[in-house]
Amino acid sequence: MRDLDDPGLLALDREGMLGHISSLGHELWAAWQQSEELTAPAGSDNVTAVVLAGMGGSATAGDYVAAIAARSSEIPVTVCRGYSLPNYVSERTLVIVSSYSGDTEEALSLYDDAWKRGAPLLCITHGGQLAGRAAADGVPIYRIAYESAPRAAMAHGLAPLLRVCAGLGLLPLDGDDVRGAGAAHARLTSSDLAPSNPVSRNGAKQAAQLLFGRIPFVFGSDHLASVALRFRNQLAENGKVLGAAEVVPESAHNLVVGLTTGETARDSLAVVTIESRETCDPRSVRQMDGQCEQFQECGIPVWRIDLGARPLLEQFLLGTAWGDYTSYYLALLNGVDPTPIPQIERLKAPPVAL
Repeated sequence: MRDLDDPGLLALDREGMLGHISSLGHELWAAWQQSEELTAPAGSDNVTAVVLAGMGGSATAGDYVAAIAARSSEIPVTVCRGYSLPNYVSERTLVIVSSYSGDTEEALSLYDDAWKRGAPLLCITHGGQLAGRAAADGVPIYRIAYESAPRAAMAHGLAPLLRVCAGLGLLPLDGDDVRGAGAAHARLTSSDLAPSNPVSRNGAKQAAQLLFGRIPFVFGSDHLASVALRFRNQLAENGKVLGAAEVVPESAHNLVVGLTTGETARDSLAVVTIESRETCDPRSVRQMDGQCEQFQECGIPVWRIDLGARPLLEQFLLGTAWGDYTSYYLALLNGVDPTPIPQIERLKAPPVAL
């Protein structure tokens, strides 16, 4: 296994992913300030639902907002991944379509669907076809002013969603909350998780070593299920490893059986948990403890991350940091540059005419 304390390993990061994951907290605050004048589009005052439409990192930002809204909003705030909006979407549904590139096939389809239904629309994008269609249709656009791989620009998709939904009274947060969450992320990534912090004191490096050569299952409790999904996605895109994301308590009703059966699980799997013993349902805490006990009895290594009694947005950012850095160090252990994703680019390429 490669030595994660060797500064020479950072040369594998030829496209500078470390700079992006380390600055996410700062970028969230910067994007919040940049979006100061952003408001919901006309017709949003009396909507009965909000749909956050997108894929990948754009959808993850939506997941975080929807999870906060689930505890405070009197109307549903949901995330739509795919090509078609739910049937209930109408002129009384605010649809926010987010795509960093502006060329995401699914996001463009969702935009067209919302436009046909007369729903109030807002687009969040760096440019591309989405910006072109929105400009032609007179739909308001929030332009992301940040250059990176889409997954590394999540803060710039998250801030405008927070801004609009808070402005509609769906989220109980303001600028102080955003700044505080960003600062907490900066403290964690500049100290505990930073490359300069040795393995002996660096939880993300230790987690990467535990996952190395194994298939990771990432468990998220309650509102942290979306963080587990982001963690899994980063393990795939940055670390180049196969993994799965699971939700507690649902996993106690099915997955626990398969994960604790046979020698294959013991020899090839590892578990990471994303939890908050203070803010998750006590019954979910009990379920997580019970499942981890069974995993360890079967010889499956477990790495537990407790995000404490912090505000939800802060929990999401710190959980994101853990996933970003663990996947980054796993890429270094695998001897690969974390940024390139040729498999995804191949799927996005237009079909070749026969």
